Amino acid sequence: MRSILLVKLNHIGDTLILTPTLAFLKARYPACAIDVVVRSQCEGVLQGNPHIRHLLPVASPDPSQRNLTRVMREQLRLLKILLSTSYDYAFDLSNSDRAKLYLLLSGARVRGINRWHNALGWKAKLFNGFSDFAWGMEHQVLRDFRTVTDIMQLTGSPGPLQINTAIALPPLQDKLPDFPWSHPYVVIHPTSRWRFKQWLPDHWATLADRLARHEDLRVIFSIGPAEQEREDLAAILRQCQTQHHAIQGQLSLRELAYVIEHAQLFIGVDTVAMHIAAAVQTPVVALFGPSSEWSWSPWQTPQTLVLGPCHCKKSRVFNCDKNQAYPCMQAITVAQVEEAVQHRLHEARP
Repeated sequence: MRSILLVKLNHIGDTLILTPTLAFLKARYPACAIDVVVRSQCEGVLQGNPHIRHLLPVASPDPSQRNLTRVMREQLRLLKILLSTSYDYAFDLSNSDRAKLYLLLSGARVRGINRWHNALGWKAKLFNGFSDFAWGMEHQVLRDFRTVTDIMQLTGSPGPLQINTAIALPPLQDKLPDFPWSHPYVVIHPTSRWRFKQWLPDHWATLADRLARHEDLRVIFSIGPAEQEREDLAAILRQCQTQHHAIQGQLSLRELAYVIEHAQLFIGVDTVAMHIAAAVQTPVVALFGPSSEWSWSPWQTPQTLVLGPCHCKKSRVFNCDKNQAYPCMQAITVAQVEEAVQHRLHEARP
């Protein structure tokens, strides 16, 4: 086995979920070169991954990042590598037309895809390796893992998520000059780019104040870089009675992973930060409403899920207002989350 190509053009969390498959392949074929194609701005969670030879970001989802020079540079680098490498296997793990094109250009001996959910039609002729793993009620880690292992006729089990937190500390400390490094802290990540996944601002404020007051913990709020998330965090902080620290999107993904790695606990909604917590093995309390917890729960880390009652989840037909927290998220009480937090903190303490 000389080389394998994995193409996954999804979001950041989906990219991180690929890491157990990477680790498995490298353990099985130590001398094999593994190249990975991801969407631009998703590569941060794979930077420094020892299992990857070439990490190839392309096609940013952010229009502001799609200037002609950058796009041409990314595509030319990708094409140069695809056309100069004789891949044994190449996998489309996002079932996208762009990924299919890259597999075709790779000239891989075996081009694989999972065909359980999507009718490929004539596009099936682009592939000669298929997985029929029914992933609908399975974790997304297994979707990638089984697609690859079924086609390669391998057996085994995926390990935990992985992210490299070996970073330079001085730049991180410069970005967070007042951070309470010497005091136990929890990280709360209350926001998502999908507002319907979020909880109520006053609930987050109440929870944070109680943790600071009764558990003697510093509370670190974390959000992504989007302006909408800044506004959502501001709404939370306005209702807090205690002053809390805030990380407002100024860290790289690996820097955020370092902060979460050293926390006593991570509390948040279904977002990439939750998967980062799983990757660094920090205990998690996660709030789930419309998200399918069987597919997206933290993978292989101590966790407690707080589930809002969502009758639309299995049908995946949602008629609620997507611009605000869904009713199933609003139904989760502070008492439920506080009980889960206390349980996790108790489990973590000797």
